Amino acid sequence: MDAIKAEIEKLESFKVEHDEMILKVYHYGTEIGTIYHYGSYLDITPSLINELAKYNLDLEAFMVNEQINYQLIKPKHILHPKIRPDLHLVIKWGDEFYPNSGYINGNFFCYHENRYHGRYIQLVYRHQIYMSFSCTTPDHIKPYFDKIWQELLETEYIRHPKEIRIGSKVANYLPDGFKAYKTDDDSQCKVARSKEKYCYIKRRRDNEYYTSFSINWALHPSEKTSSLTEAVGAALRMIAKMSTKTSLSIKNQ
Repeated sequence: MDAIKAEIEKLESFKVEHDEMILKVYHYGTEIGTIYHYGSYLDITPSLINELAKYNLDLEAFMVNEQINYQLIKPKHILHPKIRPDLHLVIKWGDEFYPNSGYINGNFFCYHENRYHGRYIQLVYRHQIYMSFSCTTPDHIKPYFDKIWQELLETEYIRHPKEIRIGSKVANYLPDGFKAYKTDDDSQCKVARSKEKYCYIKRRRDNEYYTSFSINWALHPSEKTSSLTEAVGAALRMIAKMSTKTSLSIKNQ
């Protein structure tokens, strides 16, 4: 990441911001592309490659020379929805708290957006969950996705996807005496029993959570879990350890 940042910032008016996992590139303040570091290789948006090429920077050639493994992220475009004329689909949208969800012919769906999958729809059809980004979606499900995409575009809901803050979800699992607080990061919340006893839960991506005493979870010791309930359990254990240490300190005094 540091090598790529140094190379890009040689260009005039380009700025790079990154942490251990995500690198974003800006040109005159406008984001032009992103690089994700989730494993042994980098995921790169084609828009970044194309934009840098305009300024004579061949990023792919640079990474080859530096022996950096990478792959281009395939763009997920929504073009010309194909809706069967014989299939009458009716959408009933949800309430104001979660406007990008509802029911299509009685089947629940919700529209999401995250860094890894981009924009996608989750549909529950006959007790089975389908994702619009899946390449194994059955043909009879695809018209449902197309209809939802069409209405998202027409209603402009697609411009402002609403996600329930992680703090609201965590609060539902906490026992009495504990509270969840929002932070500046919508994917992170603070779990506290008192002003002195607290920790943080960070959702990195779907089914990946980190619990840490610090808001900078990537730079300090943290516990990784694969579900929100496990993350809450880890948070309660951390706070319990803090309570034990406090009690021993008082006794020693």
